[in-house]
Amino acid sequence: KFVIDSNVLPTSLARIIIIIIITMMEEKEEENNKAESAIDFFQQIGQLKLIKRTGWTRHEGISAKCESVAEHSFRIAMMALVFGLQDKTGLDLKNLISIALVHDICESIVGDITPLCGISKEEKRAKEERAMESLRETLGRENGGLEIERLWFEYENQESREAKVVKEMDKLEMLVQAMEYECAYEGVCLDEFYESCDGAFLTDTGKAWCESIVKRRPTKER
Repeated sequence: KFVIDSNVLPTSLARIIIIIIITMMEEKEEENNKAESAIDFFQQIGQLKLIKRTGWTRHEGISAKCESVAEHSFRIAMMALVFGLQDKTGLDLKNLISIALVHDICESIVGDITPLCGISKEEKRAKEERAMESLRETLGRENGGLEIERLWFEYENQESREAKVVKEMDKLEMLVQAMEYECAYEGVCLDEFYESCDGAFLTDTGKAWCESIVKRRPTKER
């Protein structure tokens, strides 16, 4: 508690000191609120560590040990980083990695919705947009929420070269994981995941990585 003795200080100076003190208190409160919002946001997206990737859960041989959405997103971000570092065409590396990091965060609220979930594309998009609004407000519009929302829409609408590359990375990461499961678990055949990516890779790097992944698949009866 601050007490200004107007008998000691001139009234004008006392007012200035009071304004400074109030401003400092308001700034401190704002910082505290930003911190609370940030931790709320981090806790929410932390749910991605608990959400299994739906496509793998349908396969009994791997369902108990299948990857989480967070694990999937982490490797995509690393793949995007490597792709960007090797790129010679002028991709925006920061934008590329940022899109990779945020592209699945709505799943922390709605889960990993796939075509086999019985939900239309329109309903899926609506659910994810509402989730994105919630995440934006949790973090705070001016505290990064608007930028994260912009990046998410950039990916969803495929508005940039970086967004298109992340789309390729999303599919490539799935193929790497499919190959790893086939190598790790006897009798697991995941042809459907490879077939779903036919014609999906447009960059030379994406095509080369896909070829390398396919070569590593175990030789077995399919």
